[in-house]
Amino acid sequence: MKKIFLGSLLAIILLLTGCAFNYDRGAVQHEETAYLKLTGNLENAYLAIDDNAPVMIEEPDKNIVYQIEPGTHIITVTRNGAVVVKRELYFDDQITREVEVR
Repeated sequence: MKKIFLGSLLAIILLLTGCAFNYDRGAVQHEETAYLKLTGNLENAYLAIDDNAPVMIEEPDKNIVYQIEPGTHIITVTRNGAVVVKRELYFDDQITREVEVR
């Protein structure tokens, strides 16, 4: 009887100790942000988000990812003064939306 009691006590102690080491002490919070990925023909292209001034796309030979606030935004890409992409997109938190420029 004594061996069963000691064995049970040891098992409970090991179980509680093991659970305590896996306990996370607090919530992990992340910054609310979303991402816009531009692909395709970005040569001589400018990007404007909402009513902000257009900015030249720096490295047109690469797929470019921009950090953006979650919510609805109007994405405009122009090339040689002509609008090649104009889309209203909803950006969810921690989600990447891709826009292909042709």
